[in-house]
Amino acid sequence: MHGNTVSTTSGRVRGIYRKGVFLWRGIPYASAPEGNLRFKHARPHKGWPGVLDATRYGNICPQTGFRAPHKAAEDCLTLNIWAPVASSKKKAVLFYIHGGSFWRGTGNESRYEGTKLCRNRDVVVVTINYRLGALGFLDFSFLGKGFDTNCGLSDIVQALAWVHENIAAFGGDPGNITVIGQSAGANAVSALVTMPSAKPYISKAIMMSGCPVWMHTSKNAQDIARQFMDFMELPDANALRRISADELVKKQKAFTRQCKIGEGAFSIVIDGKLVPDYPIPAAQQGASANIPLLIGTTRDELSFSCSKLLSGIMAVKDVAFSVLSYEQSGLRKSLAERYRQYYGKRGQVQFVTDQIFRMSSLWFAQASAKHAKTWAYSFDYAPLLMQLTQLGACHSSDIPFLFGNYSSTRCAYMFLLSPIQKVIRKICDELQTDFIQFAKTGSLSWTQCSLSDTPAKCYAYKPQKVAPMVAPAISKEYDKSNFKKKSCQSICPAESV
Repeated sequence: MHGNTVSTTSGRVRGIYRKGVFLWRGIPYASAPEGNLRFKHARPHKGWPGVLDATRYGNICPQTGFRAPHKAAEDCLTLNIWAPVASSKKKAVLFYIHGGSFWRGTGNESRYEGTKLCRNRDVVVVTINYRLGALGFLDFSFLGKGFDTNCGLSDIVQALAWVHENIAAFGGDPGNITVIGQSAGANAVSALVTMPSAKPYISKAIMMSGCPVWMHTSKNAQDIARQFMDFMELPDANALRRISADELVKKQKAFTRQCKIGEGAFSIVIDGKLVPDYPIPAAQQGASANIPLLIGTTRDELSFSCSKLLSGIMAVKDVAFSVLSYEQSGLRKSLAERYRQYYGKRGQVQFVTDQIFRMSSLWFAQASAKHAKTWAYSFDYAPLLMQLTQLGACHSSDIPFLFGNYSSTRCAYMFLLSPIQKVIRKICDELQTDFIQFAKTGSLSWTQCSLSDTPAKCYAYKPQKVAPMVAPAISKEYDKSNFKKKSCQSICPAESV
């Protein structure tokens, strides 16, 4: 790579040099999913003449909740690349998949801005936009051949293919791409590493706060899609095709509130084609073999779901407690006692966190460890404001420590009472050092996970330690559960709810 104009298989792109790195924004990686392609899998981009101006972010997927400068449109399948100044050695690539429960979010957000990570850690950073909500993660395939399953996931696979084919032109190593996702993005990662269509492009994987069991069978997904059409008063396929994207997404949040599985309404479908099986049993059978994995959660993932004021942020608490209702009464009592014993007043927060995130992450780590090097971590640090509000180390609180963007719009509130002081920078440095070492070498310093043990490095105020991902006494209780049986045997726990 020489300068900010690069040749790709789709055409030439012109970026900018800014703050010590080269940056290209809004590069199309697939054809616009409009018209007859609205509910079809992503198609390779046909290319463009001349030089594409890649100095501005592309459109985000239609959704509610984002304001200017984000422009939403169905023509949103673009990616952004940050690259260090050219050198003879190709750089490790971080391919980041944003979260947002598969119905909101964008790779254009300021908290994912890759300049600091790229410049300080000498890696190429890629963020992407992909289809969300009804456009990307509802299964309308019962309407006929014009409708595919997992459209949003197919976008991610197409983006990976484009990056694998072109990243060398930007100074990246196509043989060293680490796919990293947070929340719904981590769910996508758990599926990608087991998918034959995606595995050739992935060298390593990092899952931040994923829940790899919360996916749908085709039947369940189609039932949800039918409910959505009824909710939107769309009588048939023609009405679904004709409705504007803005109208289609306007009531998505209201739909999740009335849908019995809340935030899980929009999700990956186990269709037996693009996604052959649930991630945990697939990993147990070696589908993710030889892809090193780093997997972790924050300590208090769903603290806000147990707050009357903030519970609407993510409607998951009812789902978590409904899963417990399918267990034997003796197990319910012993679990409740264990949570009181270990966590006291925080027992409810930790229970919901374990149900949605931590237990499935533990089981995925154990399944992965059978065929690949696997490490676990826990992000336990909470700035002062987060402690005072009892939110603690909640969901997404680790993102500014990965990217180093403390003042970004959606992160700054965390640090209102905590100037970016020594301890915050120390934890950021520790986490970045580990994540980048993993991306570059596929190895870490603490003990690997095994079929029976998941030691997790803790990022916290006090000196970092390595401790079990879940307290052994609690983990043993779950070994007796239907929740674990279903999670590890190609059955989604949510389908019992």
